[in-house]
Amino acid sequence: MKKPLALINVTIMFILAILMINSTFLYSQVFAMASGTVKSEDGKPIKGAKVILIFSEDGTKYELITDKKGRWRKASMRSGAWTIGFMAEGYEPQNFNITFSAIKKNPPIDVKLTFIPKSPLITGDALYQQKKYDEALKEYQRVLTENQDLYQVYDKIGLCYYRLNDIENAIEAFKLMLEKEPQSQDTLINLSAIYFEKGDLEEGMKYFEQLDEKSLEDPSMFYNIGILLFKNRKIDMAIDYLQKCLAVDPRYVNGYYQLALVYLNKGDLEEAKKNLKKVIELAPESEKAALAKKMLENIK
Repeated sequence: MKKPLALINVTIMFILAILMINSTFLYSQVFAMASGTVKSEDGKPIKGAKVILIFSEDGTKYELITDKKGRWRKASMRSGAWTIGFMAEGYEPQNFNITFSAIKKNPPIDVKLTFIPKSPLITGDALYQQKKYDEALKEYQRVLTENQDLYQVYDKIGLCYYRLNDIENAIEAFKLMLEKEPQSQDTLINLSAIYFEKGDLEEGMKYFEQLDEKSLEDPSMFYNIGILLFKNRKIDMAIDYLQKCLAVDPRYVNGYYQLALVYLNKGDLEEAKKNLKKVIELAPESEKAALAKKMLENIK
């Protein structure tokens, strides 16, 4: 017996309604909505703060910017675990791990960022970077006068004096820094380098020997020591430091050239030739290469 057409239509409509309800329910399960504000510790909204949301499951990433009231909002997000980062210039960043639900409403995420005080050395550092060493020196001295506890400024004062070719005042500033922080690696490097440049091997080594050689990344330090040792007729020690120079930078042409001269002085012609050939290999058009070729012609 055939069912009446009206009953069939009602049945179809009922099934469609159920499907629509289920699809709506599934849709709400898939997508979530997140929102919140970014403010300073005193409650003032931070405009232009960056909000970064990263979905833990596959790394999906969204970047948002807060409005003038510090607000942000993101809809159509997948439910689950997210990492949210909040960043604003001049403030310490914050990160949170949060699980968003698509079934129930997610509470707003309101964060307060901690203000980072500006360093009193900013102006002096900017002047130094612009090579305005006189102005930078005066600025650093002003800061030190106002804040005697900020002893790190001695290192910067020393660098200014060094750039102004006032070596004695540079040394004095660096030593004042060491009185406050005896193991300051930068200060030890600066002092040893100055003494090596002055040709004072003994004083330079006094500071250099306090350094961890493995942490040095500048081959010129070892190079300068090698030259001074050579001048002081300490041939084997000179070779040792020049080899350390080349271990830091295997393409340091001056290191190979100087090492060749030391070996020639020692009478080790084979090692001298090997290093002269390396000079020519690395810098064939250089003045050092031309000199190396002439020396090789004279070595039998």
